[in-house]
Amino acid sequence: MTNPAQLHGAPAELVLDAHAELAEGPVWDDVRRVLWWVDIKAGRVHRFDPAAGSDTFVEVGLPVGCVTLAEDGGLAVVSSEALLRFDPESGGMETVATFDPGPVASRCNDGKCDPLGRFWVGRLALDRVRGAGTLSRLDRSGFATVLGDLTIPNGLDWSVDGRRMYFVESIERTIWAFDYDLATATLGDRRPFARLPVAGLPESAVPDGLAVDADDCVWVAVWGGGCVLRLAPDGTPISRIDVPVARVSSCTFGGNDLTELFITTSWEDATPDERAAQPTAGGIYRARPGVRGRPARRLRMEHRA
Repeated sequence: MTNPAQLHGAPAELVLDAHAELAEGPVWDDVRRVLWWVDIKAGRVHRFDPAAGSDTFVEVGLPVGCVTLAEDGGLAVVSSEALLRFDPESGGMETVATFDPGPVASRCNDGKCDPLGRFWVGRLALDRVRGAGTLSRLDRSGFATVLGDLTIPNGLDWSVDGRRMYFVESIERTIWAFDYDLATATLGDRRPFARLPVAGLPESAVPDGLAVDADDCVWVAVWGGGCVLRLAPDGTPISRIDVPVARVSSCTFGGNDLTELFITTSWEDATPDERAAQPTAGGIYRARPGVRGRPARRLRMEHRA
């Protein structure tokens, strides 16, 4: 197997020293030319303008798992209790759909729209109880659980043709690939696409958020591994971007031509010594790996009642 330690590519540079405990869910807004991202535990939705170097945020008041763009120009914000429509211009928020309380205290994690604008999101137990997590899809009647018996549901995205869905279960250190029926938004056969750790990475490294580029390769943030890996369509590691922070949480392509990879990081659960050694943990990084990404897909509200 190829050793990712031998695949170092373009270096990552710090573009926002945010000090977020758990920066996650980066989404490039190709209309406003800004990066939306969340600080999950702080319950904040951030708007980072790379051209100006400015970052502002909105307090949601609850943990926020992720955001997604909407076709009407707004955003959909996923709190621990509900999917909220957010108007960036007025600052207004309204509830679109709520989550069932469930048997244990939970919050949302990663989420994304499929190629036709149907929204998927993972939920996990706050105390990481094994098997208490789910992956749900927003339907006309609300959120429908598609996969259960999960623990840390994480990054997801679709192949260029939309016929394969990638999904991370971090506790299993596995990126799964599902056959995907675009017409019905249903999952088919599941198979392992890639597993961590691989050579050159710590035994504790796990996959986190991911993004698929225009060449159908998968970029996955490696939590505990201080890097983002690029995987070929067959799951083989083909390049690596190092980040000077161990807890790398997610990534997305952005910039005017979608050739910039924005990378979120975290200091969650870090020891005082780790924080001292990694003072920029919780910051936003950027790399230019020489490939192009794809525009973020927008939530289509007609999939709702």
